[in-house]
Amino acid sequence: MEENKELKKILEKINQKIKSGDINIAKEIFLFKKLHIEKLLESPDYNVFISSMFTTTGFLSFYILYLLQKKDYFGQEIINEISERTESCWIPNPGVIYPLLREMKEDKLIEGKWITKGTHPRFVYHITNKGIEQYKKLYSIIKIKFKEFRAITDKISEELFEK
Repeated sequence: MEENKELKKILEKINQKIKSGDINIAKEIFLFKKLHIEKLLESPDYNVFISSMFTTTGFLSFYILYLLQKKDYFGQEIINEISERTESCWIPNPGVIYPLLREMKEDKLIEGKWITKGTHPRFVYHITNKGIEQYKKLYSIIKIKFKEFRAITDKISEELFEK
């Protein structure tokens, strides 16, 4: 868990620097990558590739839009769904998910409402028309980029492991 806190701090620092216009983030990126490698060595079940794909590429917001166009979710359900679909190779940290959901809500890509039925109140998220439009635009681009990514990683995998 300590690694997650450290990774979160580094990501927050990177985001703060970018938002302030400071693009000198090489040190933070180096530390972020170093922590990923250390975690991989400590826990072989941790998949640095899946974690990186979701957290450093912007893919996570696209994937959340994908999930929300299928049905409405509350925050913990999104975390559980991603964990399940990645076969627990990556379990999103609430400290990553909830700020992203808040940002997506501010950008009017999603909206939400409190549901008070059940054991405790839950804030349920729903994709907006703007979110659907954004998803469709991103879908076309990411579909191509994902195929390119797979082709390159397949080529590298073949080179490294199938000789």
